[in-house]
Amino acid sequence: MKSRRITSKQVAELAGVSQTTVSFVLNNVVDANISDETKERVLNAVRELNYTPHAGARTLARGRSDTIALVLQQPHRQVFIDEYLPRVLTGITEVTQRAGFRILVEQAATDNASNVFRRLLQSREAAGAIINFGSPPRQDIDYIIDCTENGMPVVALDHIDPAVYSVTVDKVNGVHIIVQHLIDLGYRRIACITYDDQQTHVHFRLDQFRATMAQNGLAVDPNLIRWGKFDPETGYAAMQSILDSGSPPDAVYAMNDVMAFGAIRAIRERGLRVPEDIAIVGFDNVRLAGFCHPPLTTMNEPDEEHGRKAAEMLIALLNGEPVENRHVTLHTQLVVRESCGAPRKK
Repeated sequence: MKSRRITSKQVAELAGVSQTTVSFVLNNVVDANISDETKERVLNAVRELNYTPHAGARTLARGRSDTIALVLQQPHRQVFIDEYLPRVLTGITEVTQRAGFRILVEQAATDNASNVFRRLLQSREAAGAIINFGSPPRQDIDYIIDCTENGMPVVALDHIDPAVYSVTVDKVNGVHIIVQHLIDLGYRRIACITYDDQQTHVHFRLDQFRATMAQNGLAVDPNLIRWGKFDPETGYAAMQSILDSGSPPDAVYAMNDVMAFGAIRAIRERGLRVPEDIAIVGFDNVRLAGFCHPPLTTMNEPDEEHGRKAAEMLIALLNGEPVENRHVTLHTQLVVRESCGAPRKK
């Protein structure tokens, strides 16, 4: 026999209060003038009856959805390979759960991200959104700004426009720090395995690699630039291609750790050693970076903090609270391990 659903009326009867009082307590209505003793009676009744509020009813009571959308533009495969997204989601969830919101994760293809985003906000399925669009076209940015100005809060995980609230990580300066680290260790022919991606932030990071080399009077050999994605296979293929060029580097900067893992395998298959023959560094500080052989020098990104800050900003906007800084920038930190050959003298 199918069990009957516990209702707010039963909670109210057990607690000796009205259904309105139950609704006020469960929806944290701050100006309802309900005593602490009454709140405790209601919450005890909820626990005793194992009552779960109806999502639709809660939405009506709040006047808005209790869902926050996380809209991702990354390819499906990347979501499950790249640790960045799960760690950001962990940080977001820590904050949203405390505030009584759920997370709806929507993955959108590059050419469909704006449509997914618009549907979520126009339908009021989500009260607000955290977006990871990379470099959206101007028309999408204008739409995001319009949504924000009309009471639909949006926070971006990258800085896409001065008018759009954002929390971002200064990865460009992180590139400078880790490439400078290689140069300070005495390496001069440094290869770069970058992303096969046309997004603006990728160009900024590759430009920073070139700029750091130039600042130290070092030329960048075009034969030492290769393109990969978010998996070890492309790092492996890129490193093979570099080694086939006939003039191998003495160090490699891979734009993420998993490409660095693939590059290490390619180097070893040629009978070369890391770091004795070719040093290698990555970026992201994924969990396996400290357990590969040799342990990988990399840049640590504050991914969980990235998610927490974005969620805190969005919830403040939802609650009509002032946001001190429209744009928050977090910083990376160099993690030195054995793969770079440190300490190596010039």
